[in-house]
Amino acid sequence: MAASDKRTHVYLPETLPELLQLYRRKPLASIYAGGTDLLRGVTKAEFALPTEVISLQEIEELHRISRTERYLEIGAAATVARILQIGSNILPPAFYAALHSIGPPGLFSLATLGGNICSVDHVYSIAPLLSIMDVRYEVRRQGHTRWVPASRFRDANGAPALAEGEILTRIRLPLEHWNVQVFRQLGTIHLESTSPLIFCALGKTTKAVLDDFRLTFCGSSPILYRNRELEAELVGRKLPLPAREIDAFLHGVSQGIERTEMPLTPLQLHRATGLTRVLLARMGQPDSID
Repeated sequence: MAASDKRTHVYLPETLPELLQLYRRKPLASIYAGGTDLLRGVTKAEFALPTEVISLQEIEELHRISRTERYLEIGAAATVARILQIGSNILPPAFYAALHSIGPPGLFSLATLGGNICSVDHVYSIAPLLSIMDVRYEVRRQGHTRWVPASRFRDANGAPALAEGEILTRIRLPLEHWNVQVFRQLGTIHLESTSPLIFCALGKTTKAVLDDFRLTFCGSSPILYRNRELEAELVGRKLPLPAREIDAFLHGVSQGIERTEMPLTPLQLHRATGLTRVLLARMGQPDSID
């Protein structure tokens, strides 16, 4: 099915095979789910859409959500509102917080999980967190399916690593217990003047020992910070961490950012290291940051 005006053709495939076949023929078409990213910044009643748009609205499979004992599987076109209906008792706390940070509640019925993940110009709320949660993405094109770890979904420049004709179709979220879960969003991610920062961390502790630790953050750029070697140095340490170990970790963070020339403003770096210091200092305490 297709509708058109003078400038824009909007295609409405009704099944996933039809979508993949269409996108193979028209790989330059814009994918439209909720439209919040495509229409961001539009302030006029009349505006220009891309020449060709493929809508996902009619494809039931991409809106589907299912749950097993180990995983939550979410279609890429599922809206934030629909995911939130699952409830805070099932959704991981940091993921629940990240969903709420996407924007005002009025956007929840439009914004989709896949759209948030696949944004090209910015990394929005959810993608950094999913990159440290062992989440996997189902990516499909006509005749081929592959599963990609969320941590490897973006290339060195921060762009989604999708080949021509490929579409993100499903997100598999492990229902794994992390007794430390942190999500913070400061500023507005698409407004550089606010020095925005997305800060995410996960930790597992047992009897005052740090069993696992993961940390990532980003600013306006779609490039994420993460240093697995530094994280590994903390694993097995007794809690609470002494100040010298926290200082050494933060020194490693600053060196790594300087070495990779990660685009962070002084305020963004100050926010990131400050949040990290508070988190590590309180790790293992009854009122540990969450």
